[in-house]
Formats: sequence, structure tokens, C-alpha cells
Amino acid sequence: DFITSSATAVDVTGLSFTPSANTRYEFEGRFLLRTATATVNPRTGLAWPTGGTDGVAQIQESQVAAGNFITASGNINAALLIGVGALPNTTQSWPASLFGMFIAGASPSGTLQIRLASETAGTNVQMRAGSFFRWRVF
Repeated sequence: DFITSSATAVDVTGLSFTPSANTRYEFEGRFLLRTATATVNPRTGLAWPTGGTDGVAQIQESQVAAGNFITASGNINAALLIGVGALPNTTQSWPASLFGMFIAGASPSGTLQIRLASETAGTNVQMRAGSFFRWRVF
């Protein structure tokens, strides 16, 4: 499990990749999220490497059992981070998903990195073991 109480997005250990020059990637992730306080949202995010020529991504995160979710969408111009919200309970995991594309230029630098933040500093949120992030070249 990856746990943070930071209100600033932090890198989730093991959920990243380093792109190669002049390569196109498709990526996706599925995440099991929990919160220590039902009124505090775990905010899933994505940080882009530099040196990309194009890229887009979308994150969707559940907020209630009825299937409603919140979304963050964007491109390589800025990191993505789900907005504030609240999970309905503290005893079960709730889903989030991410999908996108990244086209690396001649000199990419850094990683394409999954991130996590707590809506409220000092309150633990977690991305559970079993969450995954995968990518492929196309």
C-alpha cells in the first residue's frame, strides 16, 4: 500500500515509466483508493516527463456507490490532479482509472508518473496494493 497525508501530490512508488526518444505510448491504470476520513478525498494525479511532442490523459475517480465520478482531463502542458470530493466510507476500496497517450520527442527527460494527494493535509489516503499502471508502445 502507498499512503500519504500530503495535500501536495507525491509520486506513487513503482507506478511510472521512463519514455524513450521518438516513441509513442498508450497507457492506462486502475487504482484501489481508500481514505482514513470519509469526508477527505484521495486525489489521483499524473505528472508528465519533459520533452514530449504531444500527450493527453484522463482520470476518473468514484465518489459514491451509485457510480458518479469526478474527472480530470488534460495534456502535456500541466500535471493532472483529481479535484476535491469524498469517498462514502473508510472500510472499503473505491475505484479510479486513468488512460492516455504520450508521444516522446527527440530528448525526453523524466518519468510519466502516477501521483497521489490527500484533499486535507494531515489526513491519510492510500492507493492499495493491487493497483496497476501499464503502458505499451504503438
